[in-house]
Amino acid sequence: MMHETYQTTRASSLRTRTAMISLLCLLVLVISGCLNNKLVLTVVYNRVDNQIRKEFNKLGKFQNWQKKAFEKRLQTYHYWHRREELPVYAKLLQQVSDKVQVQDATTETDVAKWFAQLEESADRLQSCYPAHFSVDLIKSLHPEQIDFIEARFAREQRKNRHRHESQTREQRMQTRLKKLTKWSNRLGFKFSAEQRQMILRTMYNTVSVHDEYYRLTRPWNKQLFSLIRNKKSPSYEHDVKEHMGRVYHLIEKHHPDLYETNRRIWQAFMLEFETSLSQEQRVWMKTNLDKLSRNLDRIAVENVSFKPHTDAELGCLPTDAAKL
Repeated sequence: MMHETYQTTRASSLRTRTAMISLLCLLVLVISGCLNNKLVLTVVYNRVDNQIRKEFNKLGKFQNWQKKAFEKRLQTYHYWHRREELPVYAKLLQQVSDKVQVQDATTETDVAKWFAQLEESADRLQSCYPAHFSVDLIKSLHPEQIDFIEARFAREQRKNRHRHESQTREQRMQTRLKKLTKWSNRLGFKFSAEQRQMILRTMYNTVSVHDEYYRLTRPWNKQLFSLIRNKKSPSYEHDVKEHMGRVYHLIEKHHPDLYETNRRIWQAFMLEFETSLSQEQRVWMKTNLDKLSRNLDRIAVENVSFKPHTDAELGCLPTDAAKL
């Protein structure tokens, strides 16, 4: 319930990191020609829920009614995302496609608009996440379950921090670039030497917020479990839900200068990278962006394997919920 909302040690749960990673994924995803097939995309998309379900089950032993209740919230989230967010992604991809086919057509204003759209999408994903509609389930947890979950949070945090510190920053940057280059080459999109240096330079210029995030999440984590255990509080639901929402904006709130610095760095990278594309790369990206956009629109309207729920207490509802 909680783990899916709060990735204990990953700054990617932050709004800034989400936008940055989304921007990089946008660039990389368009070159994934081997996955840009409606059938394959549908299978992959439908299996995303399995990962969330897997993380939920790792939290401990739950009663059957708790599992069923969470499943309803997960289905509600999936249906909302399929109907509402996939068309948003498709539209954004088409906007990028229309620009990328022409040299020097993309402007700073375009990049700022795309970045803002990704941030807005990240905000919607976070606010509609199942955990925000599961406070009643959280309140139903037994003390032993809460202790187990808290211990697991701590273990995961220590493990991920150790993994992070096992390499120098330079080693981490080089590893990421190597993996990105290797993957893109396999898919038929080769970065030029200039583009590889551009990506590496941007990674180096980005201000690391890992230590700041770790320092901020430790007290946040402690307060979360304190609130969860205080079941007699008359404002229990409000307090727990509000506190969970704060984790997404910790860096933005406590280090706004770092947040804005990184934001500007990645916006500048997007424009520089797009400008550096060769004609061959533009044709390739245009073709695959158009195809991916069409496929996402098709998947968005497909029927799901479960009966969609219409109870707003279970999660965000799509605009067609009234017709169900």
